[in-house]
Amino acid sequence: MDFNIVIVDDDAVVLFLHKILIEKSSLPSNTCTFKNGKEALDYFLKNSSEKPALVLLDINMPVMNGWEFLEEIRDLHKGGDVYVAMLTSSINSFDVTNAQKYPHVIEYLEKPLTKKNCDELFQKMRKLLSEK
Repeated sequence: MDFNIVIVDDDAVVLFLHKILIEKSSLPSNTCTFKNGKEALDYFLKNSSEKPALVLLDINMPVMNGWEFLEEIRDLHKGGDVYVAMLTSSINSFDVTNAQKYPHVIEYLEKPLTKKNCDELFQKMRKLLSEK
């Protein structure tokens, strides 16, 4: 099943590298990048009829951080079609535990994204979407 991939990170180099890695994976998906949670949230508000999405979400960003984005996306009626992989440099145990409180979070990974992480995430997404 086809799905969108949304990368949210305030580091332009990380956005570029992760987008290239995903595009090389040859998945039939559309990849969008955003510099903060507010830009990503606006995308979801404007594209409410879009296909399911996998969001690769950083935590520490200006304007709207990852936690604030998770709060907002949880409150959207479309939230069930949004799956989140926290992709962050934070190794704080509080962040790992806090991420588990959000039903949309399916994974917690340290940056940078690797080909192995990418393959595992896509397999997990395919499984989740096939069970719907």
